[in-house]
Amino acid sequence: MSLEDLCIDTRPNLVVGLGNEIAGDDGVGIRAARWLERLLAGREDVEVVALPWAGFALLDMLAGRRRVAIVDCLVSGRHAPGTIVRLDESDFRGSVRLVSFHDIDFATVLAFGRRMALPMPAEIAIWAVEGGTVDTFAEGLSAPVDAAVPRVADEVVAFLDVTLPYQTAPAGARTVLGAT
Repeated sequence: MSLEDLCIDTRPNLVVGLGNEIAGDDGVGIRAARWLERLLAGREDVEVVALPWAGFALLDMLAGRRRVAIVDCLVSGRHAPGTIVRLDESDFRGSVRLVSFHDIDFATVLAFGRRMALPMPAEIAIWAVEGGTVDTFAEGLSAPVDAAVPRVADEVVAFLDVTLPYQTAPAGARTVLGAT
């Protein structure tokens, strides 16, 4: 990828769903990304990706974007499972993927990109869904976390300021957008 490829306005807005699908509720970001992928299918102004990591490799994903939405699992113990919490660039405590012992954290990724004069996003919004079970091998989300997926998708769509042709669930979804 060249520096020209990274210029703001040349790359679509980005949605990143972070998580691990075999660690229970930690897969919520991946599930949200898949939901949004179906919902936003065919749009050239939004790219949706599901990633199991968020460290240094995220730098290439962010560079050249105007607006980025991130969905991750939160394990703070301060909220009931399924609670949606908005985080900002300076506070990722409890985020499963945005703070890492094995890679650089998200704040460092942003600082590094800015220091290298890469065109970093002007707007970054982070949604974290409080998880219940994330430390055991289990596929699928708990009921309260699964119910949060369409709600967090609604919030991401509003942040992206895109118009949808309909306000019903994407094909294959089990609930209606906005339903609890």
